[in-house]
Amino acid sequence: MDKVDAGTRTEIEQLVFEHSWLMDHGHADQTWELFTEDAVSEGPMGTMVGRQAIKEWGARRVTIAGGLVRHVFGGMRLAWVDSVLCGTIYYLAFRDSSPDPLVPASMGEFQDEYAQVDGRWLIRKRTVVPILGTDNAAAHAQRIAGASHV
Repeated sequence: MDKVDAGTRTEIEQLVFEHSWLMDHGHADQTWELFTEDAVSEGPMGTMVGRQAIKEWGARRVTIAGGLVRHVFGGMRLAWVDSVLCGTIYYLAFRDSSPDPLVPASMGEFQDEYAQVDGRWLIRKRTVVPILGTDNAAAHAQRIAGASHV
């Protein structure tokens, strides 16, 4: 396995944490800037193909009162797989809409692929895989899908 150099690791960490910060602070409409043109994002919130689809989803998402959420990350593993930089990041999601907001609403993994575009690392593919609390993650996705706008 080829090692990922420290500079690349730092850039990927910043990319992942920026995405989380934007989502957690009501700026989902800016997340598209962190993806490649041909990006794919899939998980409980659905599947989006292409940067434009992610941009449209983010624009809708900021109009929905989805409650307070915070993501906590750890255990980032980066590896080169067939010349593609891949990452697995464990997450805990806390939601104020949960019965006990101090207990994680879900726990899972982000399974990512990254690509360098014009010298900048971007997300090429993100698969959100809830592992624990899958019913909670699915219920939240349904609430968001049918939510009233702000």
